Amino acid sequence: MGIHIPPILVVIACKVSIAANPDPNAAFTHVENIQWVTENSMMVCQRHEIPLIDPVEGLQLSPAAEPMPALNPDFSDWSQCQRAGMDLEMKWDNEHRNTPWRVWRIGCPSRIIDTRTGETIGYKLPECGHKDTVICEVDSEI
Repeated sequence: MGIHIPPILVVIACKVSIAANPDPNAAFTHVENIQWVTENSMMVCQRHEIPLIDPVEGLQLSPAAEPMPALNPDFSDWSQCQRAGMDLEMKWDNEHRNTPWRVWRIGCPSRIIDTRTGETIGYKLPECGHKDTVICEVDSEI
């Protein structure tokens, strides 16, 4: 029996502030002159688990057609996780444009391997950040 890989990505979003005078063309270019906020030389971040949802799952192309099955990502293939992460990063940043939070990292599920047998026994989602580098203000796991 195979181990199910959760279709979840982790967004590590960190606080930013305006670095200098804003660009007068920012309304048109959407370029922000920002810098990471640090407290005691540590970045202030949040961890969010984002379930991936297939927008066409269950959609019927015609009244007689069967509903569309879900597209289950294969996160054992790192390129699929990276592609989904790039899309999620742009979407998340655009949805949070008027907040002081920007994506710092995207985390994919990692395999948990039984060292005796070499078999995959599960998957783990990444934690908030590195010790002595990041203060995790919000962790959706807690």
